[in-house]
Amino acid sequence: GVNTQADVPAAGPAPSSADAVVAASGVTRRFGDGDTAVDALRGIDLQLDRGTFVAIMGPSGSGKSTLLNVAAGLLAPSAGTAEIFGARLSDLNRQAGYLFQADSLFPWKTAIQNVAIGLEVVGVPHAQARARALEWLKRVGLAGFADRYPHTLSGGQRKRVGLAQVLIRDPKILLMDEPFGALDAQTRQIMGNLLLDLWTADRKAVLFVTHDLE
Repeated sequence: GVNTQADVPAAGPAPSSADAVVAASGVTRRFGDGDTAVDALRGIDLQLDRGTFVAIMGPSGSGKSTLLNVAAGLLAPSAGTAEIFGARLSDLNRQAGYLFQADSLFPWKTAIQNVAIGLEVVGVPHAQARARALEWLKRVGLAGFADRYPHTLSGGQRKRVGLAQVLIRDPKILLMDEPFGALDAQTRQIMGNLLLDLWTADRKAVLFVTHDLE
């Protein structure tokens, strides 16, 4: 089954329900009908509070990604409710940034263009979007790779671009579905440390799915 673990609790007093960023209550997600129906989730309760970093751990096929997709608004619960900042989630969760295991970079765009596009699509002027994208590339250690295309970057470098691509939009919630799972152990450790450094800087609420106990 799915287990949740607050790996890095936020400093300060114990959180209350008023601090809830994501709240799942009795969430069941069923696929199929009749005798072939399968419950990927059954009666799940979860609360993600402001400023906390929560890891969801479990073996492949235990429903981790399904739960993340419910929190993202990509899947509706078959039963139970999901709330974002106290409001019932009935559509795409626009408060969240989602980082998948697979790369989501546009292969025909450079690193800086991939990062800037998240701002440009919401009307930020090109020059301003590009300047902010360069700042984010610097923050993830890729200042010298702004004009490189994805196929010329290593797996770890592409993940850094993907992280900047999500964070430039300043989401209140960060949903991460085994984003570093395909990387080698050393690069995975480096990316984990980078993520924690970025999280420490602004304390977004993070829901991180993994099957790796390390």
